[in-house]
This record gives sequence, structure tokens and C-alpha cells, in this order.
Amino acid sequence: MAGNDKLRAQFEEDLRELLATNSRLTSHLRNEDRTLPKDWSDLAQFLENDEVLEALETRSRQRIASLQKAITRIELGTYDTCQSCGKTIEPGRLELLPTTPICAKCAR
Repeated sequence: MAGNDKLRAQFEEDLRELLATNSRLTSHLRNEDRTLPKDWSDLAQFLENDEVLEALETRSRQRIASLQKAITRIELGTYDTCQSCGKTIEPGRLELLPTTPICAKCAR
């Protein structure tokens, strides 16, 4: 149980950092912190760069969701229980993929 408390604290810290980063990305993509160029060619380049930021934002939102779900599983006492088959997720798998909700067999 103490191990799960430490893990939960780490997940919560990661979550706080990701939420802050995601907030900055979202603000930037909404042009809240910048001015769009007037020139069409400059604007095209500007918006092309946003595609990378949009991908980062999407990945950040996915990571936020997986951390929130893992924290909930810890709170419910089901952190190491496969959500697919109900068996215990292998400790080695959880070490490699700490937020995974399924065992290796179900992942295949």
C-alpha cells in the first residue's frame, strides 16, 4: 500500500505538470499569447508549425486521461487489476507501463 501511495504522489505531480503544459499549449494555439502574421506566406508557415503543437496537445490530453484513470484505480484499490480479464497485471508490466489498465495477455 505504501508503494501505491508513493506512485499516486508521482502520478499527481506528473498530472499537475501536464495540466500546466497543456494549458500553455492550448492558450498558444488559440493565439492568446501571440499575434498572427499579416503576410500570407508567413501565416502559412506559422500555421504549419501549429500542427506540431496540436499533436503535442493531443498527446498531452491522452497522457492526462491515463494518469487520472490510474489515480482512480489506486484510490479504488484496483490499480494492478486488469480491466479486461480481472486478473492481476504483472508487476514488470506496471514498471514499464505504470498507467496501463490491462495485462500483457489482454494487450495481445
